[in-house]
Amino acid sequence: MTAQDHKQHSTGMGWGRIAGMIALSVIVMIPLMYQLVYSFDHALFSVNRLVASLVMGCVMTVIMLGFMWSMYKGTAVKVAVVAIAAVAGLTLLFVNRNQSLIDDVRFMQSMIPHHSIAINNARKASISDPRVRKLADNIIKAQVKEILQMKMLIADIEQNGERGQQPLPAAATEITDDMRSEAEKLVNGPQTGDAASVPQQ
Repeated sequence: MTAQDHKQHSTGMGWGRIAGMIALSVIVMIPLMYQLVYSFDHALFSVNRLVASLVMGCVMTVIMLGFMWSMYKGTAVKVAVVAIAAVAGLTLLFVNRNQSLIDDVRFMQSMIPHHSIAINNARKASISDPRVRKLADNIIKAQVKEILQMKMLIADIEQNGERGQQPLPAAATEITDDMRSEAEKLVNGPQTGDAASVPQQ
């Protein structure tokens, strides 16, 4: 047994162990991504979160192997592992960014926990500025309504099918004059202490 073999054997960090550590970490990451949902019935399985966990697993592979480089023999093998993890991570990131795996139902399954997190944050944050409180309350109302709509749409599509087969164009993301006007109205709203600035319970 060479000194390098002895070093790898004595640490107990074989390729199987590092693969197991990364696989377990990815599995644990998936439920942890739902830690901020407001209600657990909003924690629907999300392909986006699954792919994001796999991306983090690829990143973890590169980082862990970088720190433990000297503990493994075979430079070619180590370089290959890093290259495969990097390519896989970038590919999965591209797929997730472009929503390549997302259809109507998967979109809503991903958005429901996302909306639920917004509700949780808007309800539980310590907000003192009445303008921010108004914004947070508007977020809560909008997200609650949209979660209901998405749940009803998922149930209807699963029962009756989709009403279209071809992808439809999305709305533009430019800030319009009306949006800017509404934002300015919120920012320039009642001053602290005004009766109108205190939310009614």
